[in-house]
Amino acid sequence: MAARSSRFGARAQSVPTSDMIKLEINDEDHKSQDAPAEESTSRFPNVPNVQYPGLKSARKRKRADVTDSKSDVEPAAGSKKLKSSHRPFAPREYRRNRRASTGHKKTVNTRLTKHGADWYHETNMFDMYNRAELNTLKYTRELIANCVRAIETGIDKEVQFSILRRRLHQMEFYDFVTEILVVRSKLFEDDGFAAVFDSVSFPFDLRADALMLFKRWARRQWDPDLLRGIVTKKGANNKEQTSNSKSLDKDYPHKVAANYRGAGDLVNGQWWPLQICTIRDGAHGMAEGGIYGQVKRGVYSIILSGGGYADIDEGDIIQYCGTSGEENKPTAFTERMLESAALKEPVRVLRSASGGFVNKQVLFRPIKGLRYDGLYKITGYELLHQGTAMYRFTLERCPNQDPIRYRGPEARPTEEELSAYRKIENLLKTSG
Repeated sequence: MAARSSRFGARAQSVPTSDMIKLEINDEDHKSQDAPAEESTSRFPNVPNVQYPGLKSARKRKRADVTDSKSDVEPAAGSKKLKSSHRPFAPREYRRNRRASTGHKKTVNTRLTKHGADWYHETNMFDMYNRAELNTLKYTRELIANCVRAIETGIDKEVQFSILRRRLHQMEFYDFVTEILVVRSKLFEDDGFAAVFDSVSFPFDLRADALMLFKRWARRQWDPDLLRGIVTKKGANNKEQTSNSKSLDKDYPHKVAANYRGAGDLVNGQWWPLQICTIRDGAHGMAEGGIYGQVKRGVYSIILSGGGYADIDEGDIIQYCGTSGEENKPTAFTERMLESAALKEPVRVLRSASGGFVNKQVLFRPIKGLRYDGLYKITGYELLHQGTAMYRFTLERCPNQDPIRYRGPEARPTEEELSAYRKIENLLKTSG
């Protein structure tokens, strides 16, 4: 061990200190001897602080060479000049302080596409909303899920149906509904309203109420006011008494024309407080008068009320009178009824609470306002009076429709609708 130490020690001593490091420093590379010497920061104070080329990484040297060569060459016409920060060795997908962009994944629903609710796909998911209001709408989906489980198990079905029925009636008067709340609540998804109105396992009135809400919200009719789109003006009549006149707001965006055949977007049992509201939603086309139609196209809709005519209402079968003419000539309204009898096209029938009633007529009428009760066809008519050309027409309810909603828990108007009616009853005292 001692011999090995002496051998390495002897070898180290054989190398002169002056030969360990040999540097050739030109006069151009060092400062003048007269200049003050800089303080050395090297670990070896006796060795000049010189940077060797080999200590520079190949990547840095290559980048420096590329940058210098690029700067010496003039850019070609039409080309962009490279910036000094160009990094030829940087990764292709190099990003500096950049986060991955997050976008809204839009839910596509064929039902909404069919009904034209494009806003559902275009809603900004970053819009502000109230969390409590969102939870209120989400709770409806829980009630629907409870009904689905009750249908599958057969336990407490009627209880769950009753809870959901009350909730749907209340939702018609929610005044906080917006696009973002509907999208986030997912009520337009398959486990929302569609789970009710697409399933025959639910009672018919629940299917109708869910479909009614779905259609109204799909058209973005958020206003729950019974008189939405109606302008009320105060004036004085001939007896110098204050009266309220009502008209449609010309700027109301959701008005629907009533000159079409069939039910359109109406739902069996749909209810209105005034006849002018039926014009707004396209159920009937006249503010006054019970027959609405067009020449050579027959009648689109009629209103069954106790207006002093010899009408007979037996529910699915109606005896409905035209209007009184003169000199054996029927009126234009009666002629439209005769045309419908020849065309055999369905007619929308609305029942009204106004007027006097005879025998069974009161049984099928709503307590207040007007209600849509489905489609009927004219199957026959008779002439009651020759001089006035008074005809009475027989209408039969078309098959495959939900029952008339005049009694039981499915009756319309609902308790919530009657409560809203009483709040505006002063405005409704005059005919609209």
